[in-house]
Amino acid sequence: MRLALNCGCGEIEQFLGQYSHFGAPVKDLSRFEALCHKLGDPQDKLRYIHIVGTNGKGSVAEFCASSLAAAGFTAGKFTSPYVRSVCERIAIGYPDGLYEISCADLARLLNKVTDAAEQCGGLEFSQFEILNAAAFLFYAEKQVDWVVLEAGIGGTLDSTNVIKQPECAVFTSIGLDHTKILGGTVEEIARSKCGIIKGGNAVAALDIPEPAMEVIRERCAQTGARLITPDRSELEILEKPGLRGSRFRYRGQEYRLNLGGAYQVTNALTAIEALTCAGVTPAHIAMGIERARIPARMELLPGDILLDGGHNPQAARAVRSALEDSGYEHRTAFIGMMNTKDHRAFLQEILPCFDRVYFCDGFSEGEVPAEELRRISGLDGAEIFHSPREALKFARRDREGGLMYFGGSFYFAAAVREYLV
Repeated sequence: MRLALNCGCGEIEQFLGQYSHFGAPVKDLSRFEALCHKLGDPQDKLRYIHIVGTNGKGSVAEFCASSLAAAGFTAGKFTSPYVRSVCERIAIGYPDGLYEISCADLARLLNKVTDAAEQCGGLEFSQFEILNAAAFLFYAEKQVDWVVLEAGIGGTLDSTNVIKQPECAVFTSIGLDHTKILGGTVEEIARSKCGIIKGGNAVAALDIPEPAMEVIRERCAQTGARLITPDRSELEILEKPGLRGSRFRYRGQEYRLNLGGAYQVTNALTAIEALTCAGVTPAHIAMGIERARIPARMELLPGDILLDGGHNPQAARAVRSALEDSGYEHRTAFIGMMNTKDHRAFLQEILPCFDRVYFCDGFSEGEVPAEELRRISGLDGAEIFHSPREALKFARRDREGGLMYFGGSFYFAAAVREYLV
């Protein structure tokens, strides 16, 4: 199967569907190395800020790419998941804004990657690997100054780790997620990620659990990497974090955040330290952080509608904290989740902060049935909806004031967003 160069995003998604979500299990990176070598090793022509973490990767990636662009660099940004289009995942930040890869360019590069994959002796590649390879080709073609590279799952055995030593290896958080793949303790999960440290600089966010930090320190000692953590004593909150953002001073520079939630201050500090390693000035970092916008991540839209794709217990705690400090007296939740997530733990964390709760499905093949979410929650009387559009229509018609939260999955938040933006 090959893609026509005039195809649309839907056809690209269908094309990627011929590959599995995870590919064959891996014990090393030799499979992806073979594919990249067939393509001329485009990853070796680029320099990177490589980002791993349980939560916060997308925010830190956005802060980094936006700030590098504000400083006059061209900055590739490879992230996941996407909200509107698969083309979002491969973008370049220029001084005048962020531009996604076109469908024509992505189709052309995917055909090239597929041809190379077929020459790799029957190796079974994942959708992520195929798209990752296309991203490396695109950024090498465009000769970008930097690539902000977000890992998929883990880090050590993630295809993004095929790169040589990054300028900076970044850890945004370490928590229990993808435990069937990465391990059941924070130490195991830290080990699954810290293979991205290969020397140079490593930045670890505030509040990473000490057992995980010990693993990161050990890896830095083994590789000779310099470990940097933000200095909490240099932080001054100027405007309390809320759903519309916050303002703070760090190391003498004032920053304005337009992303909601106190945890975004932590993400911003992590990005500031990584960008400082990359030689970006505080003034340009401040400009980039203020410009940063991320769809479906604590995104407050007109009509007091909040979209958030956070899907694990750590994300639930962060959202709950933000909502409890939001000033909204009445809060209503519409929740949809995927069956690969710990939906029981997520619901236990987030449900107490809502007056009313509804459950929804009808947005993805891998969703949890709304009836199952209702059963797990113990809210036997909770109403359910079988499409995001149906849930949104009900919310707009029967709202009683206050905030309406749509979350539990990026797929669900994205499906709702489609009818709002």
